Amino acid sequence: MSVPQNDVQRAASTSRRNFLLAPVILGAGAIFSKVFPFQEASAQTAGAPQTPLNEASPPVAAPKTHYGPSGVSEAVAEVYQKARAALYPICRVCPQCDGVACAGEFPGIGGIGSGLSFQNNFNDLRQVRLKMRILNAVGPIDRKPDTSTVLFGHKISLPAIAAPIGGMGTNFRHRISEADFFEAIVGGCVDAGTMGAVGDGIDMKDTMQVFENIGRHQGRAIAGIKPRPQAAFLEMIKMAEAQNAAMITIDIDSAGRYTRYNPTWGTKTVAELSRLIHSTKIPFLIKGIMSPEDAVRAAEAGAAGIVVSNHGGRVLDGAPGTAAVLPGIAKKVGGKMIILVDGCVSYGVDVLRYLALGANGVLVGRHLVRAAFGGGRKGVQLFMETMRDELEAAMVMVGAANVRAINHTFLA
Repeated sequence: MSVPQNDVQRAASTSRRNFLLAPVILGAGAIFSKVFPFQEASAQTAGAPQTPLNEASPPVAAPKTHYGPSGVSEAVAEVYQKARAALYPICRVCPQCDGVACAGEFPGIGGIGSGLSFQNNFNDLRQVRLKMRILNAVGPIDRKPDTSTVLFGHKISLPAIAAPIGGMGTNFRHRISEADFFEAIVGGCVDAGTMGAVGDGIDMKDTMQVFENIGRHQGRAIAGIKPRPQAAFLEMIKMAEAQNAAMITIDIDSAGRYTRYNPTWGTKTVAELSRLIHSTKIPFLIKGIMSPEDAVRAAEAGAAGIVVSNHGGRVLDGAPGTAAVLPGIAKKVGGKMIILVDGCVSYGVDVLRYLALGANGVLVGRHLVRAAFGGGRKGVQLFMETMRDELEAAMVMVGAANVRAINHTFLA
């Protein structure tokens, strides 16, 4: 499933649906100098590597390619242009979100250290090749493939949901309030027929306010909780239950990062996880599984599912990409528990790739952050609907009538 390095390099120079038009890039300096005080931003990021805008710019004469309903590509382009103005220099909104420009930047969204773990997520996924099978009974008009699936009793329009994300203050310098951010993420995903997600707050009061977003959207969201002490975690489980959350995740993969600031947060034993899992009837998933051994331990603890994740490459330098480890994990626990995965999910075809590698669904992180900053609730809805359209088109080309039919035989 490997591809020549020059193929990867060419892919990195390809624009994300022609989102970033040349006038925006050429005029970025003028826009940002008016919008943001650069001296203040520099002071807040003192010590972090300062990297230039990604050089992989789209062509000046960007073709007008339509995705889904007429005019969608232009609308998405506008969302991403606004996102760049709102997020720069925290996120450059690069044409390909490959982790190169933001390597080592924390606070922020870059990969830890050299940034290679983030980049491995990108490159390992791009090296997954799919088998074209166009002599099939699936068609784009009267025989459309079914992109919907069911996760823990919830039918969703495509096997892609939001990843739990927080830290609007730490990582995004309060450029958007947590209330507005989670309303965009959860509301936009629900509007697109799928599920959103929220991350816990600094303390109990903050978490209660954040989790209220779940209740406002009939429970169609994940409640993401950091690896806090047992008593605090059990309290947050009660908050998630009060809002009828669709799932609870423990971000066990964030343990290393957060112990630097709060030593009471850390990894969990199987026994500790088992106590948390059996304290609630809400499906409980362990996020941060990167080996078959840990997947087996998660099953022993009684988890309803796992999320194959290296925390966006932000906790351990030199880790493999999630696409590289997913097949081995799926071979060990596939069919016994739900397997979700994250890591550079940018296109609908990425969803297909991860499903072919053994996942039941994917979590979308950074791209939904950009959609939320650039277009609010409508921007998130637009991104997820565009991804669904892309998945449908890809399923036609590989002959997948429905999501359940996708397996390793679709890999080239």
